[in-house]
Amino acid sequence: MSTVIHLSWEYPPWSVGDLSRRLKFLLPALNDLVPLAFVVRADKDELIKMDGINVHKVGMSIMTFPNFIAYSHALNIELARGGANAIHNDPKIKLIHTHDWISSIAGVYLAAYFRLPLIISVYSTELTRARPPLNAVSKGIYDLERYCFQKAVALIVESAEMKSHLAELYKLTDKATVCADPALIQELYRRWLV
Repeated sequence: MSTVIHLSWEYPPWSVGDLSRRLKFLLPALNDLVPLAFVVRADKDELIKMDGINVHKVGMSIMTFPNFIAYSHALNIELARGGANAIHNDPKIKLIHTHDWISSIAGVYLAAYFRLPLIISVYSTELTRARPPLNAVSKGIYDLERYCFQKAVALIVESAEMKSHLAELYKLTDKATVCADPALIQELYRRWLV
């Protein structure tokens, strides 16, 4: 059976915000339906088993950086490195699934290099997080989101409101699918796991 690789910059105990809680619910349940590999930012490089999932921890060479955009790119270098190692070590990986805009940058790199389809889960966007008018950092994040969303074969959202938001403000009319349930996500995967 094919494996789906997930990329995120957080998962317990590496928590920054709400994303780690969402993934703690989603990934073990999804792993019961389809084999997963998972790459996450951590304190050091290591392959461990957590919640039944092969977790590829990637250590950060830069722990903090004064510019968040620069930090996110450094983080993505590490996530791409960890993802490439995982894909080289597991020929069953046939699909990349990223969570949030930060890990989606690494997902775009990996999808292009390995010629694998990319799915992005969108929980919020810079246009929902920031207040207009957007400052330079927010405009940069918006541009990165838009680029990554365009490169994905599908976007997963949790609500019809987010699907409408992506269609209206990101011009992505046909890519977003509302599916917060692991079984619905598995159904979506089947389009690319032939």
